[in-house]
Amino acid sequence: MTTAHPVRFDRPRIIDLTLPLASGMDAFPGEPTARFRPFSTHEDGGIEMWHVDLFSQLGTHVDAPAHFLRGGTTSEHLPLDAMIGAAAVIDVPVGPGGTLMAGHLDSDVARIRSAGRVILRSGWERHRGTPQYWEGFSEISPDAARLLVDCGVRFVGIDTPTPSFSHLHEVHRVLLEADVVLAECLVNTAQLAAETYLICLPLPLVGLDGAPARIVALEQPTSAHERKDL
Repeated sequence: MTTAHPVRFDRPRIIDLTLPLASGMDAFPGEPTARFRPFSTHEDGGIEMWHVDLFSQLGTHVDAPAHFLRGGTTSEHLPLDAMIGAAAVIDVPVGPGGTLMAGHLDSDVARIRSAGRVILRSGWERHRGTPQYWEGFSEISPDAARLLVDCGVRFVGIDTPTPSFSHLHEVHRVLLEADVVLAECLVNTAQLAAETYLICLPLPLVGLDGAPARIVALEQPTSAHERKDL
């Protein structure tokens, strides 16, 4: 009689790239924040439930094509296969106020093509919670956006509030016209390896331009302390 041995495997390390949503949280200047209001409480009915008011572009969120394109795809129709899978993590080689040009990505083109998804890591999330967070970050040029599209990228994640102020409409249009899912305001990107496995699940808000999303990365454990038999 043989004795079965438990299967050993490494539990993946989960890195949460999502900014928690809180009532009254910081929002892009001029845009609404979240508001949470009690609907019922344990004291008045024995059940706790809440009204939740959310803005489509609040916190860590995705842009659907409808955000800039009249008649474009809305958030409930965004393809899940574009938002789940391998992603190349690219360190942005320009500082605050600089512009990421297509040439800056030349050495990463093979990785970008292979993964089909990209996270651009600038380190700007360190300013989260301060007024500085909303301006002065590095931007993506239209040519860099076109290079990503030419590489077949289906998802672009950034740790800034928007890919560009200087070319706001053009950069968004380049990406969204190619049905690239754009995720903004990622956090904890410093924890990511050069290659990661992405899971991005936006709320399927019917008919809307975008939606808050829960975005995580799965990676192999980096030490014996993160290994566990199940």
